[in-house]
Amino acid sequence: MKKNVFVLCLLLLGLGSYGQDGNYIETNGVKIYYETYGSGEPLLLLHGFLGSHLNWSSWIEDLSKEYLLIIPDLRGHGRSTNPSNIFTHELSATDMFGLLDKLEIDHFKAIGHSSGAITLMYMATMDTSRVTSMILVGGASYMPAEGRSIAKGLSNEPIGDDLKSWLESRHPGGEEQYRKLLVQFRNMADSYDDVNFTPPYLSSIKCQTLIIHGDRDEFYPFDIAVSLYKAIPNSFLWIMPHTTHYAVETNGVESIWHDVALKVFAEFLQGKWN
Repeated sequence: MKKNVFVLCLLLLGLGSYGQDGNYIETNGVKIYYETYGSGEPLLLLHGFLGSHLNWSSWIEDLSKEYLLIIPDLRGHGRSTNPSNIFTHELSATDMFGLLDKLEIDHFKAIGHSSGAITLMYMATMDTSRVTSMILVGGASYMPAEGRSIAKGLSNEPIGDDLKSWLESRHPGGEEQYRKLLVQFRNMADSYDDVNFTPPYLSSIKCQTLIIHGDRDEFYPFDIAVSLYKAIPNSFLWIMPHTTHYAVETNGVESIWHDVALKVFAEFLQGKWN
């Protein structure tokens, strides 16, 4: 097993429990930007499509008390590059393994939202040994009609001032960068192979998995979450009432479930649900 040299270096540098370090690694033809906070067991946090590492800002202070947080920008998002202008969740998973390999991290826990959750599903099926437990928020095994319609609409309709301001706050490349992402999002509406996890495929996931889904999710109806729960062997399901796709405030959207979710995260990640 590789030594976690990266963690040791952080400790020697004295970053403390709430320090931050921004870095880049090159892998899979892209440069991935990531930030680290805290110390301890590695916990990977993956944002949703069109977002960035900033989506996790409200969780850092609490989660970094127990874990070494690794918070990257997915390819083409935030400060990460994507020269090919191609985004698939399978490529994203390969990028994340490349990041963790460079950091010499073999085993890790993870939380992913939306595209971040789908990326984790790929990771947990590509290598069933490295992810020790994961939380999937607003994930999906396939792209339903609702998600395809939103993907088409966002790329075809004029962007409102609020969304434009939010996108610019996440992406330093400005309009040129987020327009490319919108095109990639539009392409998902016509893709039937990237997000296509069959029950036998999902049944290969070995790590303990918590599935969290809003009952008002506008992208993925909650019956998709139920199907994930039925297919992933060692899984738990939490359907949040009166909650949209942004169930646990990973997108700057305030959630009444934040404090409850923090307690749930703590218990689940500590392995108390065995």
